[in-house]
Amino acid sequence: MCFLGAGQKCPDARRQQTREEAYLNGTLTKRVCWQRRRWAFFTSPIKKLLYLLPLLLIALPANAGFVVDNFEQYPEGKLPSSWRTWPFQRGKAARVYITTKSEDGNKFLSATDADNISVQIMKDFNWNIIAYPTLSWRWMAITLPAGANETNPEINDSACGVYVVFSKARQEMLKYTWSTTVPAETVYEKRPGKAYIVIKESGETKLGKWQTHTVNVKEDYKKIFHRELDKNPAGIAVLTDGNATSTKASCNYDDFSVGEAIK
Repeated sequence: MCFLGAGQKCPDARRQQTREEAYLNGTLTKRVCWQRRRWAFFTSPIKKLLYLLPLLLIALPANAGFVVDNFEQYPEGKLPSSWRTWPFQRGKAARVYITTKSEDGNKFLSATDADNISVQIMKDFNWNIIAYPTLSWRWMAITLPAGANETNPEINDSACGVYVVFSKARQEMLKYTWSTTVPAETVYEKRPGKAYIVIKESGETKLGKWQTHTVNVKEDYKKIFHRELDKNPAGIAVLTDGNATSTKASCNYDDFSVGEAIK
């Protein structure tokens, strides 16, 4: 038996039927119907995804973590909508932080403070610090604030600054920076027991080049605060500022993610 389109006949001289005739007289078997339905299942884009999902899950490493933000979902030239500010600061923040697209199509957060603004933007998310103790990101310093020094309150600007916020009410946080003058790996106690600055990059040597960092927040907290971290962080924040030195500061940020401890 063969089946063609409506009104078409099979070429051989044996019993010939149109598809409509086969349906009417019952000679279209269950096997043929099942094969057609099975083929339709696999050709449906949504159902193909459902079929492949278990295979994708098997391919992913356990406890791999997740992307916090890669800025791909935001329109260009705008402050990313899921990042918050302190009350009444969003207008100022929109002058500093915008989503930008590079020549290769990648989107990232571009930050420039040329008007002494100095405003943070924050990203809250559910962060299980036991399962995912590491934070990763990329940044690229474009312009370092002239003469800035994070250890001097009078000139404590940074081109690039990434915060892990443990408590907003207590202003308990770790800040990782790209410094103009302070040597890398310096740890500065800004507010005893509450706020510390860790210098991850320093100077102009890598200016204009993407740099990737991964920090174990749980371990850094214990080493710097001299106590165990007994709560999940509230989220992260970024700050690019040049207000203390009254000079321009500029940095690009991208690919924030959390993950398991590096073994």
